[in-house]
Amino acid sequence: MIELLAARPVPPADAWVLVLCGLLAAGLCLPRRTWRWFGLVVTVVHELGHALAGLVVGRRVMTIRIEADHSGVTHSFGTGPSAAWSTFWGYPFPAVVGAVWAAAVGLGHWPVAAVVSALVLLGSLVVMRGALSWVVTTGSAALLLALVWADLAIGRWLMLAVGTALWVGALRVWWLLVRRHVQGALSRRVQHEHPLGLPSDAVALARATGVPAMLWLLAFLAVILLSAAGIALAWAPQLLS
Repeated sequence: MIELLAARPVPPADAWVLVLCGLLAAGLCLPRRTWRWFGLVVTVVHELGHALAGLVVGRRVMTIRIEADHSGVTHSFGTGPSAAWSTFWGYPFPAVVGAVWAAAVGLGHWPVAAVVSALVLLGSLVVMRGALSWVVTTGSAALLLALVWADLAIGRWLMLAVGTALWVGALRVWWLLVRRHVQGALSRRVQHEHPLGLPSDAVALARATGVPAMLWLLAFLAVILLSAAGIALAWAPQLLS
């Protein structure tokens, strides 16, 4: 097991390998047919962002549920300030995970990143509710562990591609949220409702803090873009070599 988790230095990547990783990431996120399924993975990571951020500040996570329309909800209990912190990290979290995976691949530590991510997913089954939540979470964990145990030569590149796809997915769902807010403003709707009948994360933060929802949308975007910078810095040596 220790040998499996040992660092595996990444040889310089040919440009075509990185292009293929980018194309795979785009293929998972842009076409409707593939996004229908990969979007569920992004939703699981989004909801885990709420849950993990809440656990850090002492919140008690009760349930997580995702739906086929890519909506999801995390129920947790704690103090008011901790609720705002937990609410913030949903939309940026897939981008942060993607950046961490990309950096792990570049440093040769992608097996550790894969195992830790899989263990987090499997641990979250305690609070997952609904067959779809279980299937997506278990399937994602199994694929991550398979990459490590099979010691696939292309495992590192698949980790990079999927990590990049998580970043692209985070940007896509952020843009969909912005569109919903703009359409809501134009139609003079003030709720900007979540598909499950809940206020969007930005509206929930605005209500909790008094800071306008649009500024929270910009804060989400700032973290997503910083994550992209992390991916670029991790791979700058490869691109410049």
